[in-house]
Amino acid sequence: MISDTMAMPAFKNWHGKKVAVVGAGICGSLTAWVAQQAGCEVHVFEPDRDKKSCSFTAAGMLAPMAELESSDDNIYKLGLQSVSLWPHIIKALELPVFHRDNGTLVVSHRQDVGVFNQFVNVLKNKLGEQFSSSCELLEGQNLEPELKNLGTALYLKNEAQVDSHQTLAALHQRLQQGPKNKVHWHWLRAEHIKPHQVNELEFDWVFDCRGLAAAADIPGLHGVRGEVIMVHAPQVNIARMVRVMHPRYKIYIVPRENNRYMIGATEIQSDDTGPISVRSTLELLSAAFSVHSGFAEARILALDTNARPATMDHQPIIDHQTGLTRINGLYRHGYLLAPAVVEKALGALGIDVSSYLNQGVYADCI
Repeated sequence: MISDTMAMPAFKNWHGKKVAVVGAGICGSLTAWVAQQAGCEVHVFEPDRDKKSCSFTAAGMLAPMAELESSDDNIYKLGLQSVSLWPHIIKALELPVFHRDNGTLVVSHRQDVGVFNQFVNVLKNKLGEQFSSSCELLEGQNLEPELKNLGTALYLKNEAQVDSHQTLAALHQRLQQGPKNKVHWHWLRAEHIKPHQVNELEFDWVFDCRGLAAAADIPGLHGVRGEVIMVHAPQVNIARMVRVMHPRYKIYIVPRENNRYMIGATEIQSDDTGPISVRSTLELLSAAFSVHSGFAEARILALDTNARPATMDHQPIIDHQTGLTRINGLYRHGYLLAPAVVEKALGALGIDVSSYLNQGVYADCI
């Protein structure tokens, strides 16, 4: 849902403008970083020093085709745009961020071949002629030799991933190390958000990127619980993201550096962020073990849960008012959509995001 009440850019020149960004998840951090690059005086409001937002829990999958099964053409196109933007963002940050663009392998067990075939047919129908150029059906696939026993697989060529922890750490480091008097951190909850105002402080513009914390101000915004597990599995050597066909969940295995793997994710209509359930833990770990027996000796490094902010139609929100822009509702597609959504939101206000991605750090801040 995009509400563009601003017909013209907010300012001819944003340099020196005082802006507030409320929320330092992936949307808020990207927004603050671009505003910093544009020469704004940026004030970031974030209560979460313990890094418990859903942006830290996320797997960082950039999988527009895999998500197309249950999403629409808008999500797909925004996702493709973000996939193309991420390498430029990482290069411009000039800090180490794990990024891999070797695609996704979709697999199934014999008992779930019907679910697999349905998935393939949905992608064929939605992608049309693009299916043959971006997807490949593999009989006896050898892209991942350790998964040969799973038989037929679908290779989604143009998908990628970023490490969510490293990405946010890099963005926050750049914000904290920016030019003097350009970025100010307020480690507290923003209780009162209005056009041009946060907690009684005045700003030229306010960007509300709070995620689920903004539910009281955005009708229909609700939480969708997700649970993930990080393991260290020295006996497993998988290079690509693996999507496992499952009748209940969209289960994936995302390889990280040093034989670490993120396994997820459940999807429960709830804003509960309490500890992971026994049922979910068993289902996720059993799914991983069924794909590769080497996960039997894996060590569990983390069990994480969070609630994703979702709209009723699962579309992202860009809502412009004079002095206030709300960006929200990215659901399970945070890293997949954030660059494209932020680019669209800021572009409507006269900030050309792409112009700052090829100029290096602090290009226009001095």
